[in-house]
Amino acid sequence: MKTTSKISTLIIAIAVAGILAFGGATTAHAQSLRALEATAHQLTSVPGGFAGTGTVNIMGAVTVTIDVVQDFSGSPCNPYTAETTFVGATGSITISDTCGWVCPSAHFNGPGTIQGVWNVSGGTGQFSGIIGSGSDQGTIAGNGPNARWSGVVVY
Repeated sequence: MKTTSKISTLIIAIAVAGILAFGGATTAHAQSLRALEATAHQLTSVPGGFAGTGTVNIMGAVTVTIDVVQDFSGSPCNPYTAETTFVGATGSITISDTCGWVCPSAHFNGPGTIQGVWNVSGGTGQFSGIIGSGSDQGTIAGNGPNARWSGVVVY
């Protein structure tokens, strides 16, 4: 009987230790699935891309920088890749447009359009370890690009 009792006690001790270890690991690094919605209006042209301000629903007010590489050989639309970084008070999120298009307006003198798909490529601070993906769209007019990013992230 003593051997069975010792084995049962050992199994319970191992189970409790495992539960505590697992529980501690999941609460210390709890992650949740969240929608990401971001906007930027009237970005200014800078060497290699654009810069300005905007908002991200999970960050509040942010500064926005976009580094763009556009291939102007397309017709009528030009493909591009871009890396966008949103910097807020509690950290930053960087996303990479892996496939995007800039197209002329379908209407005379109307704004050109932008659309693409993105993946999160990094984060700092509160957003360290963030992952996710989504799409973006926008317009290019005389007052600078206006863009909106939508997707799902986990952090």
